[in-house]
Amino acid sequence: MDIAGKNMGLISVVIPLYNEEDLVGELLRRLQAMSSGLSEHAIELIIVNDGSVDGTGVELEKTLPGFPRWKLVTLARNFGLQPAYKAGLDQATGDAVIFMDGDLQDPPEVIPELIGEWSKGNHVVVACRDSRKERGFRRLCFDAFHRLFYWLTEGFVPQNSGMFGLMDRAVADHLKSLPECNLFFPALRCWPGFTQSVVTYNRDERYAGDTKQSFGRLFRYAWDGITSFSDKPLQMITLMGVVISLASFSIGLVLILFRLLQLFGWFSELAVMGYTSMILAILFMGGLQMIALGVIGNYMSRIYQEVKQRPAYILSHLKGSKQDDDNE
Repeated sequence: MDIAGKNMGLISVVIPLYNEEDLVGELLRRLQAMSSGLSEHAIELIIVNDGSVDGTGVELEKTLPGFPRWKLVTLARNFGLQPAYKAGLDQATGDAVIFMDGDLQDPPEVIPELIGEWSKGNHVVVACRDSRKERGFRRLCFDAFHRLFYWLTEGFVPQNSGMFGLMDRAVADHLKSLPECNLFFPALRCWPGFTQSVVTYNRDERYAGDTKQSFGRLFRYAWDGITSFSDKPLQMITLMGVVISLASFSIGLVLILFRLLQLFGWFSELAVMGYTSMILAILFMGGLQMIALGVIGNYMSRIYQEVKQRPAYILSHLKGSKQDDDNE
């Protein structure tokens, strides 16, 4: 589908927030400054309050009316990052949709660059990080995940990319029509296969407050992405089983050979493997079997969740600016 010549006036910017009362004001200030510099495009700001229990909702209702066009999507509870983006996507009416985290690590000032690439005819524009502020073990985990995910998905998702990016209305409509409830938008927006480009940027430090993503949540997030878009973990289990079986068969043949040679008087002092070696072998194989069962069980769990077809989120209430009220 060629997007050249179509009405490209309205850009929907979807931002989920969870317990972020300390940065709401700065976030909206920078978005306002960015949007005022756009001459050919208007911004539709869609904020998703993902079940915040602090003053985030109060701050949003107080400051959002200062934005020309906005929607406040409030969920019944905290459903998580991907369902929150889904809720925002369902409310987006723009000719293009931009996903952006609300902690200001992804600078709003990069949005004009995304729009510029889209205006050239690209359906998907992915923001990739040239650098990031995390250090130490957390940084090591991020880098390892991006390299692993790039390999598992055979490179169709740009490396060092996250939620920050733009997709054309055609891509957004395809994503909205998908029936699955296990969502991973960084890969889903690349999945339809439309034309794609990359914008690089430097990821900033978090503006205020503490990160809401613990190592446990980050691990689940990474594992959801891997199991949503690759069956290579299952293939690796099969390969591991073949390698161990061949190794065991080879060792068995060697031991049988030594035993036969013993019967003919050779290697009469052949040492018999002791208790420690046997226990280590049993524990090693038992551990591998438990890991394999865990991976298989996780894929089965995803099938179970998809079969139930529960909604990704439940909407509590929706508010919007006057422009949105006039269009409804």
